[in-house]
Amino acid sequence: MIDDKLYTLIVLERERNYTKTAAICHISQPAVTQHIKSLEDFYGIKIFKRNGRELLLTIEGELLVKNARRLYALNNKIKSEIELSLKKLKQLNIGITLTAGGYFIPEILKVFKENYPLIKFNFHTDLAENLINRINNFELDFAIIDGIPPKNNLNKTLLSMDQLIVIANNSHPLLNEKNVSFDMLKKEDFILRHDTADTRKAFDAYLKNHLETIDDFNIILEIDNTALIKELIIKGYGISIMSKALCEQNIKQGAIKEIKINDFKLERGIYLVYPQNLKNNEIITSIINIKK
Repeated sequence: MIDDKLYTLIVLERERNYTKTAAICHISQPAVTQHIKSLEDFYGIKIFKRNGRELLLTIEGELLVKNARRLYALNNKIKSEIELSLKKLKQLNIGITLTAGGYFIPEILKVFKENYPLIKFNFHTDLAENLINRINNFELDFAIIDGIPPKNNLNKTLLSMDQLIVIANNSHPLLNEKNVSFDMLKKEDFILRHDTADTRKAFDAYLKNHLETIDDFNIILEIDNTALIKELIIKGYGISIMSKALCEQNIKQGAIKEIKINDFKLERGIYLVYPQNLKNNEIITSIINIKK
């Protein structure tokens, strides 16, 4: 990446004004002065001289600016070639959690169809922890996960907020209750994902933070197939907690309804997680731009 100080120099030579240069470079005017002073100290030259109010280049300054422009042009050329190369990639491996998939797979498909038609891509569904490990092991290029990513060397960008809700079939008795409490829920049959699933972990953590425990609930079945869980809920076998995005279509159709719980609000982020070397990458930026 071209040095910021050289970019400041190029802009200042063009504008011949410290205030305008500061605005264009999004830095303060003293920072512009410091950049020029650092370059002068490094190369042992005087870059500018003044003729009244006019800012002029010295002979050495002209030489430095000429080469700075060459470096800047070369830098842009390298970036363009890399972006072109990425567009011609044969395959990308994208990790995604079940919940995040409900939000973003259609949107990602649209982005790739419109902007990267030559790229083949595979979605790998797994738990967030496993996806992050697979990025670190170079098995995945990037991932979209729900929940808070652990602190590590990967970049992370919040794409959306996901809401977890309690769901039941459209004739469940609790739908007619105005003040549903957790004590009332403890009498119901729950169908949940396994305790390793990120949705389950989020619910368990919520209960602990509110001095409750999952052990006090009547869990009759644990499975990781969210489509099957919804089917069982629709048929009246129990209730569950699920991402609103995953059952939004069923709710619109009237097959599933949300049980409103007193003072219950559980949200978590949907994050794009990617290696440091992909920061500012065109594909990554395209995905970030589909934030919801």
